[in-house]
Amino acid sequence: MLLLSFARSPPRQQQLRARVTVENWDKGGAVSHWAYLHVSEVSPTAIIRRGRSIVDLPQQLRPEIGALKLLHAHEPEQTLEQFVNNGAVDGCIVLHAGEIVFEKYPSIHPDDLHLAMSVGKAFVATALALLEDEGKIDLEKPVEYYLPELKGSGWQGVRLRDVADVRSGMEGEETSNDAYRNPAHKEFQYEATLGWQPRTAPNLPDAVRRGDLLGFLATLKRVRNPGETWAYTSTNTAVLGEVISRVTGQSLADVISELIWSKIGAEHYALLVVNERGFPIASGGMCMTLRDLARFGMAFTKHPPSLEQGIIPDRIVDRFFNSRGGSADQKGMLPLTYQWDLVSNQHELAKGDWAGQLLYINRDKAVVVAYSGTNQTANPKMEPLPCRIIAKTFF
Repeated sequence: MLLLSFARSPPRQQQLRARVTVENWDKGGAVSHWAYLHVSEVSPTAIIRRGRSIVDLPQQLRPEIGALKLLHAHEPEQTLEQFVNNGAVDGCIVLHAGEIVFEKYPSIHPDDLHLAMSVGKAFVATALALLEDEGKIDLEKPVEYYLPELKGSGWQGVRLRDVADVRSGMEGEETSNDAYRNPAHKEFQYEATLGWQPRTAPNLPDAVRRGDLLGFLATLKRVRNPGETWAYTSTNTAVLGEVISRVTGQSLADVISELIWSKIGAEHYALLVVNERGFPIASGGMCMTLRDLARFGMAFTKHPPSLEQGIIPDRIVDRFFNSRGGSADQKGMLPLTYQWDLVSNQHELAKGDWAGQLLYINRDKAVVVAYSGTNQTANPKMEPLPCRIIAKTFF
């Protein structure tokens, strides 16, 4: 449920703030740009606290990276820097071995906390893996072992392993923008439960109108056998977030702070959107600066900064690449695990989402690319930056 606060701000900012509603906040343009940068003013949020020490990011800028020529079918040739400045990208950073080698902010400031959308899934999955490594979570257990509220629902008998790897077999697959626009779609209903969609549409489950996340999850049906098919469905992450909170006795924001954010040398705190009942948007509600997102990415490289060493042990990273077998397809892609969108036999990981948010990690080359954006329309096309080409060309 979007909440508006009218503190003093310049007239242009006041005008944008006044236009933000639960119906239009993510539909694109200036309203969305304002909302993605002022999340705490339009939604309840929980603070993800940083630690006392900050990992320094020295600059060794390389202009040739910005001059990289991008070739897209049926489109004019342009450089990386031109692409970044075209309007949809709010900020972009490239790190190599802990140094900033490329950084541009066409429409935001380096210290702005930007909504990261589903990039936040990588934090939830990493917290899950860390708790698994401590023996506090067993991914072979079924969902109802940790969340008895879901006993008797479609989730019963589904292993947490299949939930973590987005193979639960549950309904709500996000195959098109209809998932976020159609009140009959389970993703729309999930977001309405958490306050990101209106609850006024007819025929919504009662749990949605009450903001009861566990109650809503219990209404979902299984549409295929667990473990068989990868199908992008954000309610998987919602389940993981609730399991993490249940086994730790802490909020998801506090767990991410304790296990990750306080240890990566973040310069700023982060935020996590919650609804009026305190349920977190585990699947897409984190807000952070690009530099801090890049610091998180460095923790996955083989030689992270000294402050980050050991935060994410090699044995955990190896699980991301090997937990479903190490056999790659013809393009070098490995089975997707732990919520990642790209897992390759070149030790690459990537997680991206709506409106142009992305984190790319090349573990062997110590390259991290992170960028944030704002969709210009309600139904934007995907325009990913050539992260793999950057890593291959320059490092």
